[in-house]
Amino acid sequence: MKTNEKIIIYYFSATGNSLKAASVIASLYEQSKLVKINRMNVTEHPDSSIVGFVFPVYMGGVPDIVYRFLEDFPFQDNVYYFSIATYYTYKGSTLSVVNKILNNKGVSLNYGNYVPTVGNCLKEYEVSAVKRPAILERADTITDKIANDIKDKTEIQPSKYCGVSEKLHKSMFNIFFKDTYKKITSDDNCIGCGICSKVCPVNNISIKNKKPQWSVNCQSCHACVHWCPKNAISLGRSKGRLQYHNPDIKIADLF
Repeated sequence: MKTNEKIIIYYFSATGNSLKAASVIASLYEQSKLVKINRMNVTEHPDSSIVGFVFPVYMGGVPDIVYRFLEDFPFQDNVYYFSIATYYTYKGSTLSVVNKILNNKGVSLNYGNYVPTVGNCLKEYEVSAVKRPAILERADTITDKIANDIKDKTEIQPSKYCGVSEKLHKSMFNIFFKDTYKKITSDDNCIGCGICSKVCPVNNISIKNKKPQWSVNCQSCHACVHWCPKNAISLGRSKGRLQYHNPDIKIADLF
């Protein structure tokens, strides 16, 4: 049964895992709103007593765009704040970093949890088609429990913050993904359809002469790599690896 409380969830999602989790949570409320995270889309606190942040783990940490968004967010007292992070094999100290940001604003996370799911970093690895169904089934089970926890306003605090851990994860990300925009390429299979531009969560891709061009604001999310209908976009060793997007999310959901 849905609750008549109002909820708003801010999400960052490239291949749909985080959007799927956010959608499941929102489905339990009569009044819900999903808002894509960007750098400029919050000027005042939303009119809701339940506010969530859902996003993927990046090398054991918080994606830069989400970090900046949270630093600028106008947090208030007497609000139930939650954060859910999706990840593949390593969750690091992600939610403790989120809680640290909130603590600096005078509030705390009421609930923090993780959803293990299919990874999408084709630059580093490929998750085989054989393994995906079991991983997604487990993710759905965990997400359903999390959604009911939040509906019941369960309190779960993240682990204690560690500054050394946060610096380590940031350093790891910079080592592996520095200047990603310079390393993404498209091949002759590209048909100039513009889908990569439409799914980019930070509007970092433009189409010129029917070819994609990447600017400096790339978040290394791999959305363009996975959603290209011709598999014409590659990053590092991703060429030839199996594309992925959450089967419950349609491409138009990310436009």
